[in-house]
Parts: sequence; structure tokens; C-alpha cells
Amino acid sequence: MQAFADTIESPQLQPATEAGVVLRAEGLRKSFGGQVVIDGVDAELRRGEVVLLEGENGSGKTTLINILTGNLHPDSGTITLSANANQVQFRFPQRWISRFNPINRFAADTVARHGFGRTWQDVRLFDSMTLRDNIAVAVPNQAGENPLFALMGFRNETSERHIAEDTLKQLGLEGREQSSGEMISLGQSKRVAIARAVAAGAKVLLLDEPLAGLDRKGVDDVLAMLAELVEKHQVTLVIVEHALNQGHLKNLITSHWHLENGKLTVVPSANVKISGVLEQPHWFQMLADAADEVITEALPRGAKLTRIRIDDRYEDLPILEIKDLVVKRGNRTVVGLDNDGNECGFDLTINRGEIGVLLAPNGWGKSTLIDTFCCLLAAEKGTIEHHANEVSILRSSSELFPSLAVKDAAALFRGELPQTSLSERRISSLSGGERQSLCLQMLMPRSLWILDEPFLQLDETFPASEFLCTNCANGCLILCPQFTTD
Repeated sequence: MQAFADTIESPQLQPATEAGVVLRAEGLRKSFGGQVVIDGVDAELRRGEVVLLEGENGSGKTTLINILTGNLHPDSGTITLSANANQVQFRFPQRWISRFNPINRFAADTVARHGFGRTWQDVRLFDSMTLRDNIAVAVPNQAGENPLFALMGFRNETSERHIAEDTLKQLGLEGREQSSGEMISLGQSKRVAIARAVAAGAKVLLLDEPLAGLDRKGVDDVLAMLAELVEKHQVTLVIVEHALNQGHLKNLITSHWHLENGKLTVVPSANVKISGVLEQPHWFQMLADAADEVITEALPRGAKLTRIRIDDRYEDLPILEIKDLVVKRGNRTVVGLDNDGNECGFDLTINRGEIGVLLAPNGWGKSTLIDTFCCLLAAEKGTIEHHANEVSILRSSSELFPSLAVKDAAALFRGELPQTSLSERRISSLSGGERQSLCLQMLMPRSLWILDEPFLQLDETFPASEFLCTNCANGCLILCPQFTTD
């Protein structure tokens, strides 16, 4: 991975004074609308360390990552960065004149130049660009970054593309250089996103749920990539990961940062016991425990449908029928293939009062299927029929308007404010789990629900079984990646 592990030097500031320390945070504090989220956090990060940052939904994990990567300013505190040969220190609150500093103002691009990169819960590839260009665009010191050179047409595309192609080869994606960002599986896209951050010069990577939404193969591929970055290139990692996937990381983690009530506790890995890999998430187990009947059916290409029937709501009458469905992305058939890759059409029926959980490998076509439900893709052939007065659809990438207050976002959906203490806060200040919980609470009750990974960012405290049983009596289809260890 040497081609994309090379990094640039930061501007000449002051020499780093402590060997091995790449980041030091002191007294960080951040509040939103009077609610303190980060309260006097102190942390130190050393080269080659792998940290698991954990805490309940809303504890401030994403807020802390946003601060450490320059995407958010703390209200007070100090951040010292020394991943490169020199170190730079930022003190907060900053004077107003600091925002006009073109070299070392505290912002995401400045922090990136000092060797810090991040990935997001949503992958954020450029869908219309090829994988090669998705990585090449991050290579530092491009001639196009200089306005004068850009106007004169100077650009060393050969070097940028060579680095990108070598990166893809080492990711196991050789031959996919011309594939667009929207044509690869989630596991592949997460590896490309990590490689893009390293290609930008990152020696420290902060990863927000890198294993979320992946099947077992995707998890193994990403873990292998992270292990190589740590062992061969001494890349430092800070990982936020859901409890379901923390067991996969137990052989990689060297220390734990636990965030609770705005306070950070640092615990050596030897003093923390991480449970093994869970075969299924808490919400699925809760539903299965509450069910009167659970039926599992095999579907083509390694997928399966689990039918969960609870109490006397179930009726042997279809509420959702998919018949002979074929959906393509470009010239490639995604939905409607048999086990041999032949086009045969996809069939699925969900009955009244039934919760169907469609489990399938990454790349099977779950996102394509949900996009077809939303009329974002047109089916090549086949039909989708529902027999409900209302249909509520929640995509895994559902976005709320970030500048709106929670109460205003709720008013746009159904005019009712969910019972929450977050009503006055802006959407942009919420954690991923808080946003996901809000999206679920704003679904139309008792309608037909079609949900794409609805509990992905939620921890065990969310009462998934009770929530589904209370609010979706008509029927529900949940799309998820395979989460068993088979």
C-alpha cells in the first residue's frame, strides 16, 4: 500500500516535542442550544494506536470526531496535532481574525494537511465518478489545486491515476477502475473511502462505523485492510462502531475511549473485555422472542426472508406483492437474477400483520430494490402492488434538513412532534442515532412500512420490538445485510 500511504509535509511550524504523540486534546467543550455534549474532554493519541470510541447514542461520539477533524469548532479547549514532522496547536475560542488565516485556520482541509483523515457513516463516494477518479481526486499537491496552474491547464494526471490504479489493485478491485461509485457493493465502497482518505495523506484515520451495514465478507475485507494499515504503515486509528460489530475488532483494538455524560474515560485494552461476534442484532432477537411464529425461506443468490408473525394481527392476505420484478442499473441487471446469474424475475409477498426481514449479501440489490419502491429507479419489467391506505418508506441514507429544528422537521412530515427532549435542537447537531430515531418516530403509524436498515445506528436501548409492534400493525418489510456468522 506504499503508493497511497505516502503523505505530504505540513507547513513549517514548531517541531514535535514528544515522540509517538500524534494528537493531544485538552479541556474540549461543546454545547448545542445550551445542552452540553462534550464537557472538558482530555485525550492523547499515539502513533500506531487503535482506539475504540464507544458510548450510547447521543453521547457525543460523532461530535468529538467532527471536532478532532476540523469539521466543528469546540467552544473551548486546546487541540495539538503532530502526526507529521511538525506540530500545530489550536486554542479555543479562537479570535475572529483567525478565520482569515489562509494557512493554518482550524478547518477540515487544514487538519487533513496535517495528516488527519476521516470516513463518514454514509460513505460519500462520488457516485458518477469512476473508482479510479474517486481516489485520484484526493491525491495531494495536484497542479489543479493552484488557481494559476488550473487556468493554464497544468495537471499531472498520469501520476494521480497511477496511484489510484495501484491502490485499487491492492484493494482487490483490479479491473474495476472504470466502475462508477454507485455500481459497487457497500463493502467495496467503504474500502475505497478509506483508501481515498489515506491517499490524501492521512496518517491518522477517524472512522465512523466502518463495519456498519456490511455482510461477513465485507467485514473481513475491511478488517484486513485496517490491519495492514496499522501493521505495515503505522497508521493510527480511532474507530466508532456499533456494539453488534465490536467483537470483530477485538484483535485490533489497543485502547478504549468511553464517552458518557460529556466525559471521556481512557481504558487500556487489557482491562476491557469485548464480547464475541454476535450472530444477530438485539432488535431481531427481540422480535423473534415476541413472535408466535417465525418462518425462514431461501431466496436466490444467498438471500433469505424471515417472516415474523406476532399475536392475532396476522392475516393470510397480501399487503405487499412483488411479481416477476427485474431492475437494472445501466446495462447490469441487479434485481431479478437466479443463482446462476440468469434473469428470471424476483417475487416476494408480505401478508397483513407480518414483519418480513429480507437478509441478503452486500451487492445483492437491496438498495436497488428500495430505490425502486421510491420510484428513483424504473423497473425493466414486473409489478409492485400494495394493498394499504398509506406506505411509509425509510431509506438507509434518509436525510433530514440539517438547518431545521427538530420540531420544524416533524411538522413537514406529519404535523406532529414526536415525544422527544430534542425539539429545539437543530438536526445538524444530532448524533446519527438521534437522527435515525427521529426518522423512525416520524413514520406514519399503522401504514405499510418498507425500511432499509432501520436500526443500523441505534444501540440496545432502543425498544425496537415494542416500537414495531405498536406502530406498524398493517405489515412491514425490513431490508438488512446478512448478520449471521455462518
